[in-house]
Amino acid sequence: MEDTTRPPARIQAHASSPLSLKAAQSHVDEFLIDFQARSAPSKGGDTTITAQLEKLSKSFKEQRARERQSRRT
Repeated sequence: MEDTTRPPARIQAHASSPLSLKAAQSHVDEFLIDFQARSAPSKGGDTTITAQLEKLSKSFKEQRARERQSRRT
């Protein structure tokens, strides 16, 4: 039997730019909505990615709330 498994593609960033928490959260939320629309549960998809993106979005919201609160004090 021939081994046809291949490692995942390697992704390397060629450039980066700063992004505010608000903008990052917005991008993650938009991607999550689009991703959920494309991978409906009726297709029997894995929900791991969705759960991780929801956790990331929630952490952005919490961090923004902490920053707002620290500016008030």
